[in-house]
Amino acid sequence: MPQQTGQYSVREAFEGSTVLITGATGYIGGLVLEQLLRVGEIGKAYLVIRTKKGESQQQRLKTLLSGPVFRLHHGTDSFHQIMGKVEVIPGDLAQPQCGISADNQKRLLPQVQYVIHAAASIQFDNPIHTDLTLSYVATKAIADFAAKMKKLRCFMYVSTAYSNAHLKQYSTVMEQLYPLREQDGQEVDHAAIVDRLLAMPVDEAQREVQSVMKRLNFNHTNYGFCKNLTEHMLAGYHLNPFPVCISRPVSVGCVAKGPCPGYVGNTSGATGIILSIACGIGTFQSRTPDVPYTLVPGDVASSIIVASMAATAAGQGSQQGPNITHSCTSCSNPLPLRQLTDHICQYYRQDPPSKDQFGDGKYEVHWTQDLEEYERWWQKGTTHTQQLARQLEEEGRTKSAARVRTAWKVWRTWSNGGSETGLRFDDSVVQKQLAPGLVDREKGDVLLTFTPEATGVSWPAYVDLYCAGAKQLFFHEKPKVPLQLEPVTMPSL
Repeated sequence: MPQQTGQYSVREAFEGSTVLITGATGYIGGLVLEQLLRVGEIGKAYLVIRTKKGESQQQRLKTLLSGPVFRLHHGTDSFHQIMGKVEVIPGDLAQPQCGISADNQKRLLPQVQYVIHAAASIQFDNPIHTDLTLSYVATKAIADFAAKMKKLRCFMYVSTAYSNAHLKQYSTVMEQLYPLREQDGQEVDHAAIVDRLLAMPVDEAQREVQSVMKRLNFNHTNYGFCKNLTEHMLAGYHLNPFPVCISRPVSVGCVAKGPCPGYVGNTSGATGIILSIACGIGTFQSRTPDVPYTLVPGDVASSIIVASMAATAAGQGSQQGPNITHSCTSCSNPLPLRQLTDHICQYYRQDPPSKDQFGDGKYEVHWTQDLEEYERWWQKGTTHTQQLARQLEEEGRTKSAARVRTAWKVWRTWSNGGSETGLRFDDSVVQKQLAPGLVDREKGDVLLTFTPEATGVSWPAYVDLYCAGAKQLFFHEKPKVPLQLEPVTMPSL
């Protein structure tokens, strides 16, 4: 990211500007949009939104704006202004040109000054064709579209810290590009590998990508692999024709401070761990307990995205490659995995859900380094979880059944020591350049550092907040810690 240092302002960078955002109805995208409206005071936000599960684009926008993320605006005069600043652009990343009509493309080209591409599917078991289409192909289409924008100041791509899972186990990943290389040292041609996989039948492509990832020592899912290919494709656009920013968040947790403390917008990562333990089905682990868990609050992740773009617009970007930032805490404020699970267990012993608790109520996680023992536990737990989900469905509790299945799938990912990378993610650019460079008047609204000194929030207090939010949002029960997470009734848009 920035090689030159100096002060910059989010408001000065974004005030009155026009922004195009994909993924605004997602967790990080929604937080970024709220922050740009409240802190950046943007003039217009065009949101690329698709229909989903029978819900129209306008209905999805209404759900977003009525939710907890926009709590600070509800019932205020500024809320009506916000509604006037936000406009839906119908689109679908899985379609050619991302489903954006020719008329809308023509209307957007002379206006847009910032593009934020945050849309993604975080399902780690998608077929490779799906991941390549939604990640690489869609991003290239958005970038080609952005290349025609005459006023564009910055293109932000939200990637993942796990895009570099080919690095040596327990390595420290820096904020830079890491190309995939064959065993002879030759760099992988990202375009060639994408074209080859997409030309194959689905099942053959899935077998081939598993073979390729094994050969390249890429120890993650299709999702992380496609993000790596996409990062290197975008590097070709940097400064010619526009500055490229890449944000790599780790597991994104609940909001720590603003705008809605305790809000949880996803069921992946740490949220899945919390739900697994809360349900009583997450009871064993085979990972190394003292390795830092890669977790970052949602408002920190969104702040880093916004600040990185503002600093780039202020001319503080790199000339050598994309401006890359990590949204993480594993180096600046590490949280050991055992400490995380112990805090979760301690919380639910004191404030357990009254329903959908299927364990013995002890809230204990057992640790083993014996992978054979872990697999026996896993098989037994899988059988129990499947039976439990079927029972819930027979009782008509389909949402509870889906929650149990999701929690179990996430628990498998984060409890299996056999797939442990132990990677740590360096955030020196954020801590040494973005954080000190931000003007003082904005530091209360743009949270770039998550430490007790910077925020007044410790890890135990944060995990308590996270568990309380999960209890309210997923179990629909009031936690002991009062939170303001209820949606509001909105007029028609």
